Amino acid sequence: MINVSLSKRAILLGLFLCLAAAFTTACSSNESKARTLIQEYMKNQGVTDLKVDSFITDPSMPGKAYTSATVTYNFASSAGNPQREFLGFILTQEGSGWRIERPAAYTKDQQYAVKLIAGLK
Repeated sequence: MINVSLSKRAILLGLFLCLAAAFTTACSSNESKARTLIQEYMKNQGVTDLKVDSFITDPSMPGKAYTSATVTYNFASSAGNPQREFLGFILTQEGSGWRIERPAAYTKDQQYAVKLIAGLK
């Protein structure tokens, strides 16, 4: 059996946690950039709350992504509830950030989002 000292285990665990944190930060960074982009896109429409529901990329199409969001407006529906809308967007990478290429159908399904990125319906 391989005998690994406690200090080596601690170093390996530390490296694993750093890599996991870096991966999580990269994903959340893209989501936060998408959130900021959608907020800017919707700035004059009375949005009170915006939640990014998904951020999906396809390795076969680098530089493109799909994001979906739930938007709550500052006005009510006929039932008196805050008005909500479910939006989807195709994004194109621009420098270190993203820009909205076009609106798309709303989905949280990764396979359908990849089809939307590719331009299929």
